[in-house]
Amino acid sequence: MTDSHTADAIELDETNDLDKIILYALDEATEKLEQSGELEPFTVILNGENLFIESHPGEDAVECFNSAAEAVKLLAHVMDAYVFAYDGYVTTSSGARDAIIAERARPGDETAEVFAILYTLDEEGDGTLSFEEGIYDLGSAASLLQDEAVTADDLEELQESAGVREY
Repeated sequence: MTDSHTADAIELDETNDLDKIILYALDEATEKLEQSGELEPFTVILNGENLFIESHPGEDAVECFNSAAEAVKLLAHVMDAYVFAYDGYVTTSSGARDAIIAERARPGDETAEVFAILYTLDEEGDGTLSFEEGIYDLGSAASLLQDEAVTADDLEELQESAGVREY
């Protein structure tokens, strides 16, 4: 996993459709987390100039992930790209950090590009969230468009490589 705390924040191009979908998903996720203190995993599907959002509730991370993968696979023939956004963590030189994570891929991509916004929850005070400036590029992860569903064993590997935590 990339040590995101020592990496520089990246700039995404607001005129590029693939970057716009990541920016939209991260903004939406930040807003949801600020409003309710929780972030239900969701996908954003880009079809031309249209965006479609679908939530993926579940009893555990495996259910959420498989729900998102199923939804994305059903729409793969009509979409230009997808983003899967969820609350997770990244490992940094100072330990695990809470993060909103967004994975982006297009049909035909074997891997998804993974981006994150780091945040801190003030658990001792009033419970406010503080978001770090910038978006970090965490590298890549397996695309949701893979043929197989994720098992609990697969999820353990994903947790190590992509920073997923149980919801």
